[in-house]
Amino acid sequence: MEKVKIGRTELTVNPLGLGTNKIGGYNLFPNLDDETGKQVVQTAIDHDVEMIDTAFMYGFGHSEELIGDVLKNNDREKVILATKGAQQIAADRSVTLNNNPEFLTQAVDESLKRLQTDYLDIYYIHFPDQNTPKAEAVGALQRLREAGKIRAIGISNFSLEQIKEADADGYVDLVENQYNLLQQDAMHEVVPYLKERGITFVPYEPFAAALLTGRYSPDNLPHLMRAITVCRLICINRIN
Repeated sequence: MEKVKIGRTELTVNPLGLGTNKIGGYNLFPNLDDETGKQVVQTAIDHDVEMIDTAFMYGFGHSEELIGDVLKNNDREKVILATKGAQQIAADRSVTLNNNPEFLTQAVDESLKRLQTDYLDIYYIHFPDQNTPKAEAVGALQRLREAGKIRAIGISNFSLEQIKEADADGYVDLVENQYNLLQQDAMHEVVPYLKERGITFVPYEPFAAALLTGRYSPDNLPHLMRAITVCRLICINRIN
């Protein structure tokens, strides 16, 4: 499989990766048990899947912990490890977004511990907050890159204007936004801009959360998934 270059870095990776929000994760569906989840990660590595993508939000760090357990028994250099952060958890388990440089710096250090590694290949700001200047947040990740803690800088769920602001200093290497047959907005403006800037695009939910895999029929589609499907179809048909 031909490898692709990651942004403006010298990193290369097979284009097929493993998303892990269902492995120990916070998501819409029942989680895999921990041992099965770890087996999925190990099987992916055994079959030359290099990109392993996780996030703090997947189980509030539990997905990272499970992946760390797997990685310690493998050659770390054969894996392109990506994680994300931006969520601050209150005592009542409520979630707020925080892109403050101090918070992101702490979040990276905590992810390193959970993943049992001394560097991350990719670190994404998972969602933009409303207050922190985007370039300032990315600048914090650049300092962590210079310190050797991360190798590539990513942002996720950013609009085109937010991407432009975040990349004001030319530090952004990847953008991870939703893209699949049901949701193709990224192709209209975001992807052309990224191509011009030499920034790698990483799609999430390429199978629309299993809607495009043949797993569901109209009779067994979960209620929440039905609602999501209706919303997506409304967006596609531009129905107000």
